[in-house]
Amino acid sequence: MNEQYSFPSKLKNLSFVLMAIGALALIGGFVVYHDHPERVWANLLINSTFFLGLSIGAGFFLAAHYVAYGGWWVVIKRIPESVTRLTPFYGVILLAVIIFGGPYLYEYRNAAAVAADPIIQGKMAYLNLPFMLIRFVFFVSTLAFLAFKMRESSVLEDKQPYGDLTYYKKNLTYGSIYLIVFAVYILISAWDWIMSLDVHWFSTMDGWYVFASFWVSAAAALTLIIIYLKNQGYLKEVNANHIHNMGLIMFAFSVFWTYLLFDQYMLQWYANIPEETVYYQFRLDHYRWVFYSIWLINFFTPFLVLMKREQKRKMKVMTYVAVIILIGHFVDYFLMVFPSVMKANWSIGLVELLTPCAFVGIYIFVAFTGLTKAPLVPKNNPMLKESLHHHI
Repeated sequence: MNEQYSFPSKLKNLSFVLMAIGALALIGGFVVYHDHPERVWANLLINSTFFLGLSIGAGFFLAAHYVAYGGWWVVIKRIPESVTRLTPFYGVILLAVIIFGGPYLYEYRNAAAVAADPIIQGKMAYLNLPFMLIRFVFFVSTLAFLAFKMRESSVLEDKQPYGDLTYYKKNLTYGSIYLIVFAVYILISAWDWIMSLDVHWFSTMDGWYVFASFWVSAAAALTLIIIYLKNQGYLKEVNANHIHNMGLIMFAFSVFWTYLLFDQYMLQWYANIPEETVYYQFRLDHYRWVFYSIWLINFFTPFLVLMKREQKRKMKVMTYVAVIILIGHFVDYFLMVFPSVMKANWSIGLVELLTPCAFVGIYIFVAFTGLTKAPLVPKNNPMLKESLHHHI
């Protein structure tokens, strides 16, 4: 119950190597594509958005289970607590992309384009850079702060007598506020970071679509860490039933994500309004195999594999599915960003393949360092006994 995680030097060195590979790929990208730096900025936008989603999605995992009075998850809650430490790191990177890469990514950051387009002019009251930065800093820093407070209260709870609910009640409050802020900003962030790349296109469902992707991807990443720790001899309290629950989350929200993808596509196809259908038509014309691949990777694979109860209880199967989900949703972000920035002139090279290494390296180093800061299993959480005896 008091097991302390030790960050292996091999894993730590791997994180440094990955960060170095990714950094070199980015530097090389700016050199090679100096005439078209928008390609490198597009890659940075994809990665910073996706990995920030993994972090704030882990915070959503914490907050949702607190507010729902969940008990099964207590033995694994140190993991999402540690992952939320990544929010400031990825947030700073994304902020830099918006500030310095914005002129290469967003049409409305080009004064000449704005002056020539009355539609963009009508949106500038919302899309102007100062207002966007205010939204970004306020919401991301608020989510980071609330996640920090949930982690802090969780650690302090271990030092209290069993049955003392002081810090548990605090986390109910922090979690409730987190959910409200997250629900508001997940819609705004989808507009700010992704949808405004196609400044003439709009969809009221896009925020929920991005939310579903954040949530299922975060659950997949957390599952991989749980399984890794189990394989290293940690988390003896975690059993097949806990793994099963993570499988249920991945299964359910893969279906939910697919529902939003189909519904958004079907409604815009059916309505046949030119300013809406152009978004999908361009992707079907120039990114057809990528468009169809996300259906196969993000829906059919997890749906067919995780449909059976037994599959959700096998760590090897869950590992494969979690990796597939992460790759699939990363490809989905590629599909959201690249057609808007690179248009039909696109390819996949070393920048696309190696840039994620830097972000994975940061994820490993920060998250696993966080795991060393407190016992892996909390001692005095009022739901601990329920979690220890969790059975499906």
